[in-house]
Amino acid sequence: MLKRPIQLALLLCTAWLSLGAAQAAELTMFSRDDFQGRDVTIRDTVSNLTALGFNDKAGSMIIRSGRWEVCQHADFRGDCRTLGPGEYRDLHRLSNNISSVREVRGGGRDDDRGGDRGGDRGGDRERDRDQRAPGVTLYADGDMNGRAVNLRSDVSNFQQLGFNDQARSMVIHGGSWEMCVHADFGGDCRVFGPGEHRRLDRAFRNAISSARLVREGGHGQGRDRDRNRRDGGVDLFGMTGFAGERMSVRDEMRNLSESGFNDRAGSLIVYGGQWEFCQHAEFRGQCLTYGPGRYDRLGSLHNQISSIRRVR
Repeated sequence: MLKRPIQLALLLCTAWLSLGAAQAAELTMFSRDDFQGRDVTIRDTVSNLTALGFNDKAGSMIIRSGRWEVCQHADFRGDCRTLGPGEYRDLHRLSNNISSVREVRGGGRDDDRGGDRGGDRGGDRERDRDQRAPGVTLYADGDMNGRAVNLRSDVSNFQQLGFNDQARSMVIHGGSWEMCVHADFGGDCRVFGPGEHRRLDRAFRNAISSARLVREGGHGQGRDRDRNRRDGGVDLFGMTGFAGERMSVRDEMRNLSESGFNDRAGSLIVYGGQWEFCQHAEFRGQCLTYGPGRYDRLGSLHNQISSIRRVR
């Protein structure tokens, strides 16, 4: 007498499981724009994409189902955005800048819906965040520990703070800041955006000697462009479209690993001369020569540059 109810229950259970599988959240990330390059499909929380060999590698993505939070740093820190189902051919400021992802359950509005259709709204939110009162806190130890100093304006020499070559981590509360390894904004320089930078890479750890707020078209970027024009240097950017972290280069660099910028360039500006950019260290692998100009996409060298030198 119980066979029929049991069979019905089993059928209902099977149908429920099938429905759940069909609705399971899923996203696929690609290493280049327009769904090109290496890809990885994710159906569960990943707190650090290094485990998949895909940290800071995503250039585009397809969300087939579910709503996903994608974050700039591991453990869902830094700049985060919630995205709904759709095709994202260009991740804009998050391109090559995603380190953790997780499904978001429950209500709430997506920061970006339907792929490119929501890009302007997401960009407006990021701009609003960048317009917060500028400030940065630097720490003497990793993970925002140890002695700390707060900056609200340019500092041309950290000696005056008693903090020269001491920073190992930092939090940028608002604005974008250029950090340089020498006083008076000399040597290797890089622009960092808002968020937690828990462990500075080798090139900047215990090496920062000056810092300044970057304003588009104002001091910081403007002065650096003038200096690069005079010296015929190069600016590398961590994302396409001259976005993301920036590193200024004025001399030959045989291995960008030493500057923490290996395989990270998504766009570049050449201010003077002819420069050779190579896929591997010591000027090996594929090499391309760029003359003066702005290159918002690097084609086959996207996230592939490991050495740089001026050839003319």
